[in-house]
Amino acid sequence: MSRSAEATPRPGIVRFIVFPDHAGLRLDQGTAALTGLPRRRVRALAAEGRLWLNGKAVRVVSRQLHVADVVDVVAESEALAEPAHLPPPLGLLHEDGWLVAIDKPAGVASQPPRRRAPGELTAQERLALQLAARDGRRFEPLLFHRLDRLTTGVLLFACQREAARALSRGWAEGGADKRYLTVVRGDPGETLRVVAGPIARDGVTPGRFQVSLRGRAARTEVRRLAAAGGLALVEVHPLTGRTHQVRVHLAHAGFPVAGDSLYGGGSGVPRPFLHAWRLALPHPKDGARLRLEAPVPSDMAAFLAAHGLDWSGGKG
Repeated sequence: MSRSAEATPRPGIVRFIVFPDHAGLRLDQGTAALTGLPRRRVRALAAEGRLWLNGKAVRVVSRQLHVADVVDVVAESEALAEPAHLPPPLGLLHEDGWLVAIDKPAGVASQPPRRRAPGELTAQERLALQLAARDGRRFEPLLFHRLDRLTTGVLLFACQREAARALSRGWAEGGADKRYLTVVRGDPGETLRVVAGPIARDGVTPGRFQVSLRGRAARTEVRRLAAAGGLALVEVHPLTGRTHQVRVHLAHAGFPVAGDSLYGGGSGVPRPFLHAWRLALPHPKDGARLRLEAPVPSDMAAFLAAHGLDWSGGKG
């Protein structure tokens, strides 16, 4: 992805990034809300060539604002409000103009939930804001797959429609290889396990899924990496891609993710440690194999070490 010449504002220019709460407003309305200026003054700035949108001077103030639009104001005597602070930057694992992969933190939704807390931002929105601030223009990442809110690790976005279509083809043809690391209750044993069972929505508990004959076929491989004190660190390889598949199949096999109360994992851990560790897939540009890896989060690594589950394979 090329970087804009206006990635860093020149002296005298104040930069504002559009957050979701201002998306959908007209440019003059949104700029007034962002800067604290009256709308009449905003229109005057546009007429004077002192209002820029995504790196270009703009005079039509009726256009609609979108998340991660970049609004630059050439300030002279105007007293402007302080631009909103961006959230902590996400770890970028890969970026090449076709794809962007991030290391998603725990507790961040991949896409807008049905009920959003005030000021809550999704991983998609945070990435858009982060790259817009860096490059000086709006970036619209296309969310290609999802991770549960509690899951950390590799989350992939397409930078363009063509890339998204190519990714979809490769994914549908079984070209993606996903590996998770998680801490479970119990000990699956040394032998590689294959958990098979169709997955469907639980008709009783909203947001929960279960193994059910009325569901869609699903298969998951489970390999123990370490075990101690009634807990085990396992590598999970889902061979299909059903919602909550890893969590459902582990619970069904009698080894729920520790701390995952929705699926019987109980309490006693700081948070459920479920980490999207590795993802390999054909690159949408030329089909070459792309391998992505997210480091084990620091709190998870500390937990593993403290409970005798430290595993050298997760380093490097």
